[in-house]
Amino acid sequence: AKHILLATGGYPEMPQGTDGSIPRHAISSDGFFELETLPRRAVVVGAGYIAVELAGVLQALGTETSLVVRKERALRNFDDMISETLDTEMERHGIIIFRNTNGVSKISLDDQTALKTVVLNNGEVIKDVDVVIMAAGRRPAVESLNLKNVGVKQKDGEYISVNEY
Repeated sequence: AKHILLATGGYPEMPQGTDGSIPRHAISSDGFFELETLPRRAVVVGAGYIAVELAGVLQALGTETSLVVRKERALRNFDDMISETLDTEMERHGIIIFRNTNGVSKISLDDQTALKTVVLNNGEVIKDVDVVIMAAGRRPAVESLNLKNVGVKQKDGEYISVNEY
């Protein structure tokens, strides 16, 4: 074939944190759709469009929402005018943005209240959280394809190397 398209899809990446607590106390961006009740207070971790969308939906529905980004702002690889305007509008609508955090270090659960405490890598702490949603990236669903055995080149993170098409 002159052109080949491999559309494998992907799945949410779930970081471990410094003590392995993140997968135990957080849900993935896919898990958002399984929530049965609206959380009172939520933390969304990520700087891409999925994190931004989830934070916006939760805030619009009445959840006190914090967005945790590793660097200065969300959508930082988009046009500056878009990411700066988005940043201003998210704050105007009440989303609390934690910047330059370098991500989440760990999450602890209070067994008495079922509320979570989120410790960020920069030392900041977010307390009394109902749900933590990790939307910090996706990985390609290619493990079962044995791409190396058929000569398909991959980059770091198992992403398929592509050309101009």
